Amino acid sequence: MSSPKEFLEVARGPETISFVDHQALQTLSTINHVSLPSPIVAICHDTLASAIGWLQPYPWLSHVVNAAMLEDPLAELHMANLHATLTSNIEPDLLDWVGPEAEGRRIRLTHASKRAERIERMGAYLSSNGVSPRACEALRDAAEELLTNAFYNAPVTAGATPPISRTNDVALPEKHACDLAYGYRHDLAVVRVKDPFGSLSRRRLVEVLSRCARSDMSVQVDESMGGAGLGMWRIFSAATFVAISVVKNRHTEILVGIAKRAAGKRPFAFHFFFTEGAKRRFWKLSADDNNSIGANESVMLELKSK
Repeated sequence: MSSPKEFLEVARGPETISFVDHQALQTLSTINHVSLPSPIVAICHDTLASAIGWLQPYPWLSHVVNAAMLEDPLAELHMANLHATLTSNIEPDLLDWVGPEAEGRRIRLTHASKRAERIERMGAYLSSNGVSPRACEALRDAAEELLTNAFYNAPVTAGATPPISRTNDVALPEKHACDLAYGYRHDLAVVRVKDPFGSLSRRRLVEVLSRCARSDMSVQVDESMGGAGLGMWRIFSAATFVAISVVKNRHTEILVGIAKRAAGKRPFAFHFFFTEGAKRRFWKLSADDNNSIGANESVMLELKSK
């Protein structure tokens, strides 16, 4: 491909996906993202930090796979799942990516204070089913980060509460509980967290990942969200793949997959699905009309009546 015009004029069917390298990405940089005729997957031959660095200059880029992933035994099913999702007109269900042969557990958490106990049980379950200590530790770290974001950061970003201290317990109504799933198959272990807020934005995600991907790693702490984004960076750094699906104002779903046993160069891939258009839902503190939160107080959230 020598020009954007050449790329745009290629014949495509309804299931076409375009795969491009770094050089092709630069060629496409002048195309307005609205005009892109098919989903694009970038192939990275460099480091994760380099791949993260593509996200800001190419705001239409949502899918990156590194070359090692294409040579990994996980590649066939992973790419089949990606193709099926990108060529479908329905909202992705990321648990479908794990495959029908996987085994696991799914739990609805209504209280932030219960997450530590559940994470320990998750680690024991995965360990007893052949997941390596390294993968178990990475998945426990991922679960803690994702559940903390779901209970503490997501409601703040959604406008439901002022900033909440981690010493406070946060309670969600049963109907809108945080959905945790974890499991394994012969080659992969996963954890998936889904919250009811849908407040994560691509801009915010790219911002924190880009900050942490700087080569000197002199990360500036961002007090507005309780940290520097290092938790998300650790997830991306340890994961074989990360898939994120956000329906704004409805839910944020994050699936983290890690190979059960490390072998050779670590593959990586990440995929973003951000959907606009859902009507905003208004949350409130159920027991405090003035929206103030005391130290060590339990924070109860509920949806406002229409």
